Amino acid sequence: MLGLAGLLAATQVGAAQYPLLDGRCDEYPDLGARVVAESEIISVLFFQDADYVWLCYTLPDDSYGTLDLEVDSPGLADPVNLHVSAQLGEWRVDHPEEVPTSAASDRWWKVQGWWSNAVSWNGTRETDDGPRQNFRASEGRELQLSKARFGRGSWRLRFAIGSVRDTDGEMKRIVLPPEEREPVVVEIF
Repeated sequence: MLGLAGLLAATQVGAAQYPLLDGRCDEYPDLGARVVAESEIISVLFFQDADYVWLCYTLPDDSYGTLDLEVDSPGLADPVNLHVSAQLGEWRVDHPEEVPTSAASDRWWKVQGWWSNAVSWNGTRETDDGPRQNFRASEGRELQLSKARFGRGSWRLRFAIGSVRDTDGEMKRIVLPPEEREPVVVEIF
């Protein structure tokens, strides 16, 4: 019979076995995640199990790290854009009519087979033009995608990461890989 000490050792209490969608990437190295795209200031980490794919990137200080992730995969009829800001959304890549036209659009939050931590809303502030929303800077952005929806095989990915504070203190958008290059290809088992 397995005693309590053996049970605790067997289950590795406290050891991460799967990522938690909290916008932190610190558990990924222990899970054997690998870097699939990177710039001078951002690295995108990739991890998968039998059912899901996780992607995570950390951000420089004072960044928000919005995301438009283009995914072309065997489970999709058309490539899709997965959008993460203060709201989540998705639409087919070459269909601009599907993009929500306002923050109040009912097209937001209609996502299927994936999730991400969003940019955190942090109340409002008064301005000369009335109340304005406050957002908290993010440590990172993390996504979980279902293989049931996106399929197995080769996934082609392109990351457009916005509201990133660069080393000069300027906000910029980073596209990984750059648009003149082919998308990242990851093999999904």
